[in-house]
This record gives sequence, C-alpha cells and structure tokens, in this order.
Amino acid sequence: MVSAAIRLILIAALFGGITGTQLLYDASKIKFPETDFAISPKFLKSVDAGLHPALASYLWLFKTRTELIKFLFLPKDQQTERYSRLSKDIDAINTIDPRYSAPYAYSVMVLPASTYVDRIQATIDIGTKGVKQADPDWQIPFYLAVTYHLDLKDRANAAKYFDIAGHTPGIPELVRIFAINYGTIPSVREQTKQIWMAIYETTDDETTKERAQAYIIHLNILDYLEAAIKKYKERYGEYPIDIENLVAKKIIPGIPKDPFGFEFKIIGGEVRVKD
Repeated sequence: MVSAAIRLILIAALFGGITGTQLLYDASKIKFPETDFAISPKFLKSVDAGLHPALASYLWLFKTRTELIKFLFLPKDQQTERYSRLSKDIDAINTIDPRYSAPYAYSVMVLPASTYVDRIQATIDIGTKGVKQADPDWQIPFYLAVTYHLDLKDRANAAKYFDIAGHTPGIPELVRIFAINYGTIPSVREQTKQIWMAIYETTDDETTKERAQAYIIHLNILDYLEAAIKKYKERYGEYPIDIENLVAKKIIPGIPKDPFGFEFKIIGGEVRVKD
C-alpha cells in the first residue's frame, strides 16, 4: 500500500542528490543572469536559435529547480503566495520544450498537498501533460499514480498510471514490481480486478486490451495460488514453505506462468512476488 511515508522517503532521497549538486554549483560562484519569466515563452523560443532544449534546461537547472526546493521549506502562508508563480515558471519551461521530462517529474513529486485542492488538480494537469508529451520517464506516471491514490483515493486512475510507470523503460526493478502489483493485496484485489475488467471490456485500443487482460490473468493467478495454499493448510495443518510444495503434494498440477514474468513466494499464507 502506498503511503505518505513512502512519498517522503522517495522525495528525501531524490532531493539529497539535488542538494549535493546545488552545493557544488553554489561553490563554483559562477554568476548567471536572472531570467525574467514575465517574457513570453513563445518569444523566448523565437529568439533561442532553435535551441529549445538547451534553453529549457538552463531555466530549469539554474532557476526554477532551486525555487522548487526552497518552496518545500516555506511556511504554508508563503507557499500559497509562491505557488502561483512557481506553477507559471514550470509551465513556461514545459512550453519551451514539452519533451523535457525533469520539470514534469519533480512537479508531480513535490506540488501535491491534500489540503490544497487546486494544487492537486495542477499536479494532475502537469503529470498528464508530461505523460503525453515528455520523453519517457517512469517518475512522471509513478508519482501521478501516487497522487491519485493518496490525495484523490482514485484507484482506477492510480492503477492506470502505475501500469504506465511499470512499463516505462529505465524503471528500477523493485519499483516496477511495486507498480505492477498495485492493488494485489487480498483486501482490495477483487476491486482491482473489476477495474481491469472494465477497461478490458470498454477500450477500443488493442494494446490497452492486451495489457488489461494480462492484469486480470495475473490477479487470477494470485487467487488460484492462495486457494491452493488454503487447501494445503487444511490438509497438512501448516502453510507450505514455497510454491513448489503445492505441486509436490499434488494440490495443483503446475505453477501457472505469469504474464509479467514474475515468480512467486509464500509469506504468512499469502502469495507475494519475488524480489
């Protein structure tokens, strides 16, 4: 289950690296001219000699990213005042180079706050735009899914964006396992299955239909194996040590092949994906 603690840990780790980089930059004492974001992004694009990625990168690295870090530590009343300007700055960078993924990813991680409804919607808008326009970056759909889950309690969209994150090149394996297995714990598994069944039955996109079918099969395998574990315990009075015991004791004829290539283990009578 995704929690606010997980978000804080992930953000802390990310910004630890950012802080180190910023300190090195500050130590160099290189002076860059201030960039006035009051200037139209369209005008800036017209005079940057076609170097849109370079301009967007410069504005992000040497201005807006630093402001975003400072934003995290401001008192709430100052955050409210600074938020509107910061959002416009991020939007300006994304307008200059829509494919530049960093502003989308950082914004979706940092901006959400359940006490500010407008901030949550802004996060959704930025993240959705990033998924559509930016170069592939698993962090954008991943943290967009976290926002849907934590702040909006929207499991359907959380599942959708965790799926996108889980199939984005470059995602760390442990994060991929987490993303694809969102909603698989027994207490919510049936609801998750209903979400994917609804997607399967209503989508006209063949790729989406195939992906939904894979999730349904994955969830059915978990149900099948846990039913077998229950039968094993009823027969032998204890849980099996591993999945292979179910085959050895002829509880099941074989271990089903998972569509995502996962292997399984048993913990406390429940099935888990092996790390």
